[in-house]
Amino acid sequence: MRFGVDLTTKALLALEEVTQDCRYCVPDRTFAIRFALAYLYALKPGDPDPYVDFWRAIAGENDVFRFQFANRELDRIYRKLGLVREDPCVREIWEVAQARAERRSEK
Repeated sequence: MRFGVDLTTKALLALEEVTQDCRYCVPDRTFAIRFALAYLYALKPGDPDPYVDFWRAIAGENDVFRFQFANRELDRIYRKLGLVREDPCVREIWEVAQARAERRSEK
């Protein structure tokens, strides 16, 4: 897995991970995620809606829509930053999240 060498890439990977976790559970809204959102916002200040909406989406109780809404907001964050979201990276993180969910269900 390509983890990236810069803080921006690492912040985006953290958001990718929590987005994929939204498929299987309501992820914890950690200080790490809060930091990643704040850091990315600081790169291109302006409209905070994508970041605030992402924070709200990951806490959604609706199992059907939580991932969909978080994923949509993450797409908005990438667009705001002028970056392209890489499908192979997203798929790899999804596979990790899926394996983690399977391990949780086995316990």
